[in-house]
Amino acid sequence: MFVFKPATNNLITLFSYNNPMKLLLISLQSNAYVTGLKYVAANAGTGGHDVRILFLPGHLEARLNPEIENFIRDYKPDLIGISLMSIEFYPAKNLTRLLKERFDTPVVWGGVHAIIKPEECVKYVDYVCTGEGERVIVSLLQHLGTSGKNVPPEIPGIWANHDGGVIKQPVAPPEDNLDSLPFQEYLPDYFYGLHNGSIYNFSGRHQGLFRRYALYGGTCHMMITTRGCPFHCSYCGNSVLMSVYGKKVRERSVKNVMDEILEVIKNPHILYINFQDDCFFTHSEEWVAEFCSRYKRLVNLPFIARVIPTMMSRKKIFMLRDAGLCWIVMGIQSGSDRVNFEIYRRNIRFSSVKKAADIIAGTGAAAFYEMIVDNPYETEEERMETVEAVSSLKKPYIVSLAHLTFFPGTPLAEKALKDGIASSDAYLFRYLLNINETYTNRLLAVTPCTPRFLVRYLNKPETLRTRPRVLLLTILHFTVKRFIEPAFFMVITVKALNYRVDRIVRTVLGNWRSTLARLVSKYLGGSDLEFDRRLASAKENMPELFEK
Repeated sequence: MFVFKPATNNLITLFSYNNPMKLLLISLQSNAYVTGLKYVAANAGTGGHDVRILFLPGHLEARLNPEIENFIRDYKPDLIGISLMSIEFYPAKNLTRLLKERFDTPVVWGGVHAIIKPEECVKYVDYVCTGEGERVIVSLLQHLGTSGKNVPPEIPGIWANHDGGVIKQPVAPPEDNLDSLPFQEYLPDYFYGLHNGSIYNFSGRHQGLFRRYALYGGTCHMMITTRGCPFHCSYCGNSVLMSVYGKKVRERSVKNVMDEILEVIKNPHILYINFQDDCFFTHSEEWVAEFCSRYKRLVNLPFIARVIPTMMSRKKIFMLRDAGLCWIVMGIQSGSDRVNFEIYRRNIRFSSVKKAADIIAGTGAAAFYEMIVDNPYETEEERMETVEAVSSLKKPYIVSLAHLTFFPGTPLAEKALKDGIASSDAYLFRYLLNINETYTNRLLAVTPCTPRFLVRYLNKPETLRTRPRVLLLTILHFTVKRFIEPAFFMVITVKALNYRVDRIVRTVLGNWRSTLARLVSKYLGGSDLEFDRRLASAKENMPELFEK
């Protein structure tokens, strides 16, 4: 059979494959941002296979929903793929068990958790993808089509659970030519989701359901222009992924990036582009100049990008700002140089952060600074140092706080386990956004909206936190998070959009479902925290699921 499919470079590519297969890809995360699955789906579809994505937000039930069972029975997939972050390990384990009880279809796990803990994952599934999945999954489909599921595949990047043993293949080399991969669609016509007990096709007349579950109310397109990170921080999963992908940052060409953007913005609901690269500034000045020229001329929509302080370039950032850069996300992590250097292995002094923040402030773009809290290696003095340091940054800005999570295989997790201060499976139960309700965390959260003299008055060691100070901070935190911060966010957004009324109105109207509180909380919603609670409830009601 010959299948004609449009390739990403707008040419028509001819594919010849005599046994097309059906692939069902499942996401269990709480929002519909499933970029990884969409890349895998696009590659399989371009290879001539039939693909569906099934979005099961936060699914963690004791019995398989009849709608899910009927959907799978009607579709008859040849392979079911489940993508999981660490927080989705137990939901994935539970769903796989339920699927195995009803179907004889082989199941493969992929995603970050499958890469960092394949020996744990392979116990519960037929296959584990231990690296980038686009080409590996296509090879697995072809193997199932020609040799069947009873013959273990000899495919680099696949571990197989076969006859009670595990057959391990070497890691597949990372894809160097990112332009050769089909790019993702904003909302593929094969995107389905579970909503109120029923399954809907989220494209077509049900796009409203997609936007209900999508980050930012579905008003932005999430994409990446690079793979990899130039840093090797001790707390970050990238430190583990580098052993799989290497340290090289791989990039797409400007043309390839623009082709994806020009295709997705045909959807009228897209108001801006969110570049998810660990650091957009790894691109050369020449790449940035070409991108800005084409983006401003052909797209002309606001966009978000991330930066590492020491990689900040005044020339690049002002070129990007002129092209439409409106929101800049920068990781600070801690205001203590000792913590950043010795604990996080992130060799960035706060003086560099301050210089970068000054440049960002000069652009007029909205600044989001990411911080790590709940660090047991951080002293009280260093937590106070962080508050003081952050309060010294040029306003306006927003801070986003994340709980320090000890991801397996990272240098910091190994240290914490050795020191006996971390549980070996705590990372499986808690979202990063779910921070501890401590005095310092509450003070740090309100610092951007609080005069510096007041921050200094409140920033005291525990022995000096008098009742008036505690009461004042409690009132201040409630007032800021409920009223001031949303208004503050709107003020800096209006400025970032250069006071353009059309963009301001579309941004406000387009994001009404997300609510301002979600936008200022690291782009995650209450559904993520609710999932934490559901995990805790499942641990009580389904204890067998959590047995090793």
